[in-house]
Amino acid sequence: MNTTTTIELDKGEPDTSMIPYDLVIKATEEIFADENGRNQGTYWGYPCYAGNLEFRQHIADFLRQTCSVSTLTFENIFITNGVSAILDQLCTMFLRAGDTVLVECPTYLYTLDLFRDHHVHIVSCSTDEDGLILDSTFVTDILERKKPKMIYLIPTFQNPAGFTMSHERREQLVKLSVKYNFIIVADEVYHLLNYDKNDHPRSFASYHNEKTVIALHSFSKVLPPSLRLGFACAHQELVHAMSQYGMIESGGGASPFVSGIVDRILVQGLLKKFLHEKLCIEYSKRMQVLYDELMKTFSNENITCRQPSGGYFLWVKFNDTTVDCDQLLVIAQKHGVKFQPGRLFAHSTKAKAELVHFIVAGKEDETTLRTFSDPHRKILQRGGTEGLIIAVPKSLVPLNYIHIWHDNSGQRDKTS
Repeated sequence: MNTTTTIELDKGEPDTSMIPYDLVIKATEEIFADENGRNQGTYWGYPCYAGNLEFRQHIADFLRQTCSVSTLTFENIFITNGVSAILDQLCTMFLRAGDTVLVECPTYLYTLDLFRDHHVHIVSCSTDEDGLILDSTFVTDILERKKPKMIYLIPTFQNPAGFTMSHERREQLVKLSVKYNFIIVADEVYHLLNYDKNDHPRSFASYHNEKTVIALHSFSKVLPPSLRLGFACAHQELVHAMSQYGMIESGGGASPFVSGIVDRILVQGLLKKFLHEKLCIEYSKRMQVLYDELMKTFSNENITCRQPSGGYFLWVKFNDTTVDCDQLLVIAQKHGVKFQPGRLFAHSTKAKAELVHFIVAGKEDETTLRTFSDPHRKILQRGGTEGLIIAVPKSLVPLNYIHIWHDNSGQRDKTS
């Protein structure tokens, strides 16, 4: 089938007809014409580690206008090359192999791969209409027992389920992060895509005075994704720590040229105007059409579907649990429609259980993290014997210990 006729509901990116090319072109032309900028190297040299100071302050001003975050200053803003890049950096800064990371179920599918690359223990947590469920079970079975180092969540117009975490739960989670000493990484890339104009819970950027909260934002959902630009909001000590990251010190911060383009769009009030007068209005219409057609075609008898008030995503559950969404996708593609099966947004403990991680430590040195797996059989079976040979750069004799772990997650007393 010709791809131009395919309705691609499997991607979370702006429709090309909704990209404000005119704003980007105008801002770019202004930068090339800025003689002072050329003389001072504002857009043409290596950037400051945390990003251009004026741009950071303009972002703080923008968040005051759009998200009612009144206490932010440039010291709370760190410019990034998009959310994925800064999330990978935060994993390196705050996590070690074997640490526990909490995610919502469901969650953004590619973040799961990112966490797996860091060899952390992923624990999926239950959600409902108000976001992450923070009941006594969450505290006792997860926080106290698993001792997470980080929790990653998408609190507003969540990807993929569309729910928005309530204000009360945000407050509760921040208090728990302080008490149990874990980092909250709030992915808020959809926060500005509010379609019904009603007030929704405030951004996690509002909690920037806490040293346990980092709110991540991106311009990729409202401007061309190719700009690869975003920002993190956090306590100034956390911003300083991000600035001292080795890769940032070596290569500099996010692109000053791209920052200059977005800065001009912000300062002139053009992004706020574009959001309110065009983007949110058009996306709201499209969201309504899709929801209405789904309910008309399948009805409440066959599906459960939350109607979000913003963001990109509709989450559809078939009431008949025997429906195979992978087979449904094959049929849908024949009719020119693509979507993502829900299973991709859930962490698979079965897949993780088939990977075994270990470190061998001697008196003078230890190995790097090694991963043991076999694509043809299950390993570490009860009563079984495993043999492996590993190469090390130098002798580890005498051996002190072997640190070995794998994910054998289960429910309550089934967990190990």
